[in-house]
Amino acid sequence: MKRTVCFLLLITTIVTLSACVAGGVKGSVVRVSDSGDAELDIMPQKLLEQIDIGSTVIVSIGKFEKEMPFVDEILTEDEKLQLYFDKEDWGLRICIFNNNFCEKYDIDAGDKVVIGKK
Repeated sequence: MKRTVCFLLLITTIVTLSACVAGGVKGSVVRVSDSGDAELDIMPQKLLEQIDIGSTVIVSIGKFEKEMPFVDEILTEDEKLQLYFDKEDWGLRICIFNNNFCEKYDIDAGDKVVIGKK
């Protein structure tokens, strides 16, 4: 009985994780900026096909996984974690207002990223 329950829990977990990853946009951290932002190799239009500006997203990078707003203007609240779409540079980056995101969460260039809907 215990083995059956454990097996069912394992299968349910695998299916749930697969569904979450399959629905997300995948990429990696291409570089860490001087301000400590994680600059991503994900093309903005790819993300915009699935998620609207102003939505809340779930970002996973290794062991790091957090909800944050997807914005096109930096939110100037101290310690505000956000996925920022820079229209001028046509790029995506993860940042914390008034803090070094990559140092705080031990994020390095080359780390894999998955962004999904909340």
